[in-house]
Amino acid sequence: MLTHSDIDQKHVIERMTDIVACLNSSASIEKFLLDIHCILQKVTYADNFYVVLQDDKERLTFPYFHDVKDDIDVDSLQGIDKEELNHTLTAYALSNHRVCNYQAHDIQNLIETGTVKMLGSLPKQWLCFPLSHRNEFLGAFIIQSYRNENEYDTTIVDVLFTISHVISSALDAFHTQQALVKANTKLQSYQLELEAQVKKRTEQLEESVNNLKKEIMYREELQNELEHESLHDSLTKLANRKYLFKKIDELTAKHLRNPQNIYLLYLDLDGFKQINDNFGHPMGDAVLVEVSSRIQKMIRPYDFAARVGGDEFIIIFDENLTYDEVSTISQRIINAICEQIICEDQTVNVGVSIGISSTHENSLKPTELIHYADVALYQSKENGKRQFTFHKNESIRALP
Repeated sequence: MLTHSDIDQKHVIERMTDIVACLNSSASIEKFLLDIHCILQKVTYADNFYVVLQDDKERLTFPYFHDVKDDIDVDSLQGIDKEELNHTLTAYALSNHRVCNYQAHDIQNLIETGTVKMLGSLPKQWLCFPLSHRNEFLGAFIIQSYRNENEYDTTIVDVLFTISHVISSALDAFHTQQALVKANTKLQSYQLELEAQVKKRTEQLEESVNNLKKEIMYREELQNELEHESLHDSLTKLANRKYLFKKIDELTAKHLRNPQNIYLLYLDLDGFKQINDNFGHPMGDAVLVEVSSRIQKMIRPYDFAARVGGDEFIIIFDENLTYDEVSTISQRIINAICEQIICEDQTVNVGVSIGISSTHENSLKPTELIHYADVALYQSKENGKRQFTFHKNESIRALP
């Protein structure tokens, strides 16, 4: 331990520097005050040292306490009743907000007058240095000696008083630093919570987007289904009259830009009425479904076929087929439809007559094809049925 004569200005400044350095090496208030205690022991006798702090409600707390004589620690001090603490020498000294330097007889007088109640052993000398910063009272640190009433002379008291200002500033800075650490920890916690919320909201948004996509797809499928139903015959699944005229409009637009050789076949079943009359409409519907199936088998997947009436059908070829190719296909269709149809253990027969019109052969517009194919169909019926006729063409093909 240094003697009073050993204390010089340089030594005091070094100890003050050490106190400030504690800010960067102490992770807790207990470690911070322990480091300060060790520094004070390099300045003077400080085996009995404790710190008392006062909060904004004037409650006393003891973050650090070290005493070589009494068996008192921080935990036991924290359990003492507030009213009892308020009558101790420490509370009395704090109320003065100034340096207190008491010897044993001074303390004894305070006890005898009932001013204070001694908590623990009576020291020979007791020093209290208030800790305040920027006009804010923080508390005090106390050094006491049980061995000598003149343990601390005026020089040491002055040095400790000077050091108390550094301790006050360091303590305030430490609290600020700890508050920043706590705030940063809380901020990180908030950030993690925010990230978790963002992730959750993102997942919810992605789920909403996926559900929306599914809903859109469902609506598109439903729309396509409704559109398909609006353009197709519910019984045979072939295109209906509405789709036919839509197709004619499309072909007309294309024909204006680039004239095409379009063939339109108008089909009408022969003997279908007798099937309905003799076997009933359910049988008639079954025959129409079978006839539609046979028509689709005789043409290519991309060729157009429609049911436009009870037993009337239209086929359109909008590729450059020749007269002979259309004739061959027409004959195949007649042969296929004329084959026996077996439905519900019943065997029935129908025939088909076909009228054919073409934009190439007769210089017709697409919008005129249905009319002239119908005219040619009438000619096939007049000529004995089960045959095809080209409009304005003398060549007539019939079954052998």
